[in-house]
Amino acid sequence: MLGLPRTTGHLLALLALLAAAPAQADEAEDLPDAPTTAAPARASSAAPASAAPSSAAPSSAASASAASASQAISPGRRALAATGAVLPGLLVHGTGHLLLGETRTGLSLLALGGAGTGLVVGGLGGAAVSGASRRVIAPIVLTTVTGAGLFGISLLADLYGVLAPAGGTGSPLTALPWVETQLGVAYVHDPTFAYRTFLVPGMDLRLRSLRLSGSGWFALNDENARLRVETAYRFLGPGTPDGPRAADGSFLELEAAITHHRYTSDGFSMTTGEVALQGRLDLAHLGPTLRGSFAEMGWGIGLEAYRHGRRPLEGNEILTPHFAFGMYLGHEGYPRGEAKVVYEHRHDGYAAGAKITGLGSGVPGHLGLQGRLYVSPRFGLLADVRAGSAYVGRLSLLLRPGGSP
Repeated sequence: MLGLPRTTGHLLALLALLAAAPAQADEAEDLPDAPTTAAPARASSAAPASAAPSSAAPSSAASASAASASQAISPGRRALAATGAVLPGLLVHGTGHLLLGETRTGLSLLALGGAGTGLVVGGLGGAAVSGASRRVIAPIVLTTVTGAGLFGISLLADLYGVLAPAGGTGSPLTALPWVETQLGVAYVHDPTFAYRTFLVPGMDLRLRSLRLSGSGWFALNDENARLRVETAYRFLGPGTPDGPRAADGSFLELEAAITHHRYTSDGFSMTTGEVALQGRLDLAHLGPTLRGSFAEMGWGIGLEAYRHGRRPLEGNEILTPHFAFGMYLGHEGYPRGEAKVVYEHRHDGYAAGAKITGLGSGVPGHLGLQGRLYVSPRFGLLADVRAGSAYVGRLSLLLRPGGSP
């Protein structure tokens, strides 16, 4: 019942192949004091495979080519491309790049936008024909959200590519710290519940391809708490400094998580077990103008146990697909980080699902904007805002003990 449609399966395979494109260098054992930047080398599609660099350093030829091409574009033409990325680019994605003269990238974005539109139409059509039957709603939702993700990502990528500076807004880290902690405060505006302010601690522990994470939301003005534990295995992409150096920020990982949310003052609680396949693709693989940007997508499913007072447990299935478009900030030194716009389909968090009227009420998830910026090798800030049926804002202090990487 919960299997993906054949079309979506093909799309998953395509994304996995794209994400697997970055080669892992085998010789690097430790990181230098300052993070090494990584920009995918795509100087020419006709270049032989043996010409690819073996380290994470960017290709100087590709950088020079991108800078030269950027300087050759007049301000008037760039303004025309930016306008075209909005109108008619809102519907015909890739228009901005086509006007900029980046035909290959423009056609790739057009194809992604078209595929997204097709999946959304197919998913909504399937829901209408089946009457949104529970027997088929899972693949319908996953198909529709995947289509919406491709549509939104291709739109934002077109805008980014015509507006970003030569070389992009930043470069990814090619290795991640062994330990990262956070401590923050959050505010939740939800007219249904009494809670408002929260204390939010968290920690990530990594060992090469493995990650163990824990976090908690503890209300300061109500008896409400949300606890979550995650474990993940990364098949490819940046790991800890003692592992192979990644070529860029692309990754693919499998995550399992358990979440327990207690609404003590309201007399009920929820416990959820879930698993998700998720990944990131640095969009420089689609074209040099997209260097510094990335796309994320994930597909997950969970089982939720709901308890109200002394009543027996009630079970339910939940779907947790999500997608994001983001950009890296800073090429080297500090400050350095990333920012992304996110769609989460899950409804069991504080932001929950979107409030809309009509037949679609209760179906869409929520939107968010997240930024992570390190101002030194050790200290950073995380800002996160979400909008659904409630509004959530969070600000956290990040700490990497030892300042590595």
